[in-house]
Amino acid sequence: MTSDMIKSKKIWVPERAFGVCIWIMADGLPLTDGDGNVLSAEGLVQDEAIEKRVAEAAKYWTGSDEGYVRWVPGARKISASERDDQAERLSEGLVADPYEDFLDNFFGR
Repeated sequence: MTSDMIKSKKIWVPERAFGVCIWIMADGLPLTDGDGNVLSAEGLVQDEAIEKRVAEAAKYWTGSDEGYVRWVPGARKISASERDDQAERLSEGLVADPYEDFLDNFFGR
């Protein structure tokens, strides 16, 4: 989206108001399980309650206070099967996330 302004109402809405909060370890890598799934939670970017929950979970699983939360604005969590579908779309030269295609068509991007 080129503008964060809803023209018909002249209301400003941040394009990336929602996102995914992840825990970054002291080595700079995200905290993941053995299958590569990242410890994360979705919500409004900079939501302190979500940040606190992610930090508490990370400290529980790692047993360490080292690390920090980081937001990925505009991102959303996906299932393993959806990840496989997106990888297939990407290999075919399409936009990996069909949800983005929907938004582009809906908003005329």
